[in-house]
Parts: sequence; structure tokens; C-alpha cells
Amino acid sequence: MSEIMRRAQWSALTYDPTEAADIVTRIPDVRHARIETGPSEFSLEERRRGSDLLSLVSMASTGTVEATVEAESAMVVFWLKAGRAAVDGDGVPTGRPVLFRHDPQEVRWDGFQLDLVRIDRTTVEQVAAERGAWRPGPIEFEPHHIPEGPALAAWWLMVRSVAAAVLQGPEEVTEEHERELTRFAAGGLLTAIPHWPVGQDQPRTAAAARFARAEGFLLEHATEQITVDDVATAAGLSVRGLQDAFRRHHGITPTTYLRRIRLLLAREGLESGDERSVGEVARDSGFAHLGRFAASYRDEFGVLPRDTWQAARRG
Repeated sequence: MSEIMRRAQWSALTYDPTEAADIVTRIPDVRHARIETGPSEFSLEERRRGSDLLSLVSMASTGTVEATVEAESAMVVFWLKAGRAAVDGDGVPTGRPVLFRHDPQEVRWDGFQLDLVRIDRTTVEQVAAERGAWRPGPIEFEPHHIPEGPALAAWWLMVRSVAAAVLQGPEEVTEEHERELTRFAAGGLLTAIPHWPVGQDQPRTAAAARFARAEGFLLEHATEQITVDDVATAAGLSVRGLQDAFRRHHGITPTTYLRRIRLLLAREGLESGDERSVGEVARDSGFAHLGRFAASYRDEFGVLPRDTWQAARRG
């Protein structure tokens, strides 16, 4: 029988800079933190929930947090929701995931709101080995890579699912369940950011790597009128093998995965406020039928595409 794991939950709100620094350093990967207050009343709020394998952190402050982050036991990714941020002096775009390296990095968050996810490093390395058909071991990610387009949509698809499971799920879960959810999160990270094994020759093509090829082909051609047969052929899989692989890795069929990727691309396009109409955004995202697109969008996000489009223009 699988052992039970507990998802710890913790929250704090303070108006004291010294206490705020202590709160920030309780995040396992933060080595030290310094707080700067501005002319307005200072506050810092932090919420955490999760296990040693997978956890989520939300943090917001009216001041500035400077910290040293060294991600040792976990892969640590944050994304800025509001405010400003920089890592090693380089500015960070809002709404884009940023992966911390294994070695220490200096981060500055200023008048910010952000979310952060910690994914067990060993699990990420194991999933990367399976997807790439190489030996499990350390992996290196492309430095400063900021995902865009379908790869970014795949990241947000993973985050939405993981956040729902961790934040709304039970406090106690089986270790098997938590490990599977962690593997799912690892797959989202590996899809979003290019990576390779450290100290190994180029991996051989193997059956274990076919899913990664299938997913890569699907994302590369997500806005085109591709079929399940196209994806299966590109990966060297049967259609049934492709279906089974997507259910195993994502819990859904490749058709559902593709539709959700396109919907997330469409939402980003509608929120951008550019000159395109709703119909143009739908077509650019891979939807050929505007009526079916509107219905799917409403089912996924709870509003019609025009509502999102109009809200972006009201600003």
C-alpha cells in the first residue's frame, strides 16, 4: 500500500520588514533576503501549499525584496503577475515563467505579485531521461529561455491542472498520487524549456522518446490543421499508441490537448489588445470554425471570446 503524504499549508501577512525577510527565507530555496520599503505602507503576504515533491507559493508585497535563490533539491520556477522583477540584473517579463539555475542567483522583486512552483529535481531528471531516452542524471536547461506560443500554452495548461490539484485537493494524498502529479508538472517544465543531459552523448532514438517527438510535433504545428494521424506518423507511433501515450502523460487525448493549447493561445491573443478581430485571433490559433471556437472557449474559461476581447480594450 502506498504511503500517505501530507500537503502542508502555510500563510502569513506582515507589515514589518524584518519579519517579512524571515518569511521569505522560509521558502526552502531562498538563502537570504533583504527588504526595502517605499513611501507607501509596507506589506508582504505569502501563501504556500504542497509537499516536498511539489508545492506552490504565492507572494505579494508593496515593497522590494532582494534575495539569493539557490535551487538545490527542486526545480524552481516563478512568474510575475504584477510589478517588476530582475534575476542577476536582467529584467523579467510579466506573465512568463522563469527557471532558476542550480547555482546561486540574485533576484529582485519590486512592488510585485508572483506565483512560484517547486518541482522535485530527481523527478524532473527521471522524466527527462524517459522522454529523451538517455540515462537518468543531471540535466541542463537553455539559459534565459522564455517560452512563447504553443510551448508557453503547454506550460499554462500544466500549471492550471497542478494548481487545481494542489490548492483544491485533499490535505492528505497517497505518495503514488503525489509522485504522478509531480511527474506531470515535470513534463510541463520539460516541454516549455529546451534541455539536455549533462555529460552524456547524444541520446539514441528509442521508443521511450517517441512521446516527446509527438508532443513536439503537435506544439510546433498547433496552429495548423493537423490530425491525430499526422502526429502519430511524425512520432513513429500508431494512433492507438499515441492516444495511450497522451493519456499516460497528460491524462487526456491528443485531440483534447491540442484544443486546450489552441484555446490558451487564443486567450493570450484576445488579451493582447492588438488590432486583430475575434475571428482573426481564432483562425491564427488554429480554429477553423468560429462558432465551435466560441463554445469551446466559454466551456474552458467561463466567458465568451468577445468578452475577453472587449475587456482587453477597456484596459
